[in-house]
Amino acid sequence: MFFRIWLFLATGGAVIAGVRLVSEAITFESKYSLLYLGGGLMAIVYGLITFSMVLPAFTSRGHVIFRIKQGPDGEIFTKKRSVPFTEIKRIYMGRHQYSLKGIFFEDIIIEKNDGKIVRIPTWNIIANPLANPLFFEAVERYMLPHMTEEAKNNWISQFTEIQRSVYVKEFEENPKL
Repeated sequence: MFFRIWLFLATGGAVIAGVRLVSEAITFESKYSLLYLGGGLMAIVYGLITFSMVLPAFTSRGHVIFRIKQGPDGEIFTKKRSVPFTEIKRIYMGRHQYSLKGIFFEDIIIEKNDGKIVRIPTWNIIANPLANPLFFEAVERYMLPHMTEEAKNNWISQFTEIQRSVYVKEFEENPKL
């Protein structure tokens, strides 16, 4: 919920600031009115575009980002996609160039053994392993034991030994899932 509030404030704030700048620019009382107009229009466009990208985070679609079927024949799935654990070559959370939204927000990226890439949008609401560890805990507890050796090595190589030991210890002491 905390990240959703920040998303709303950031996107809505850009639109509000843009409207304020444009309204000041229309009066032409300052020698910077043209700069106000340009900056205001850019802020409005940016705010509306980013709000349209994060809108699903405020709907029921944003409440459950993914589900996991546990076990050796397990899979990670959403309403649209499903990837068995054995087909995962690499899984990580990060920005990407596959869409405009990927520049602004981190998604869960799954590279499959056949070279295909599956993106699961997160709208930046599960980004940090220690602040909000649900994705990382889900991978460590339910997916990692059933993934291929290559996928396990790719997952573990994302973190230093100290980082991984800290968050694994945190998961053991304070499980969220």
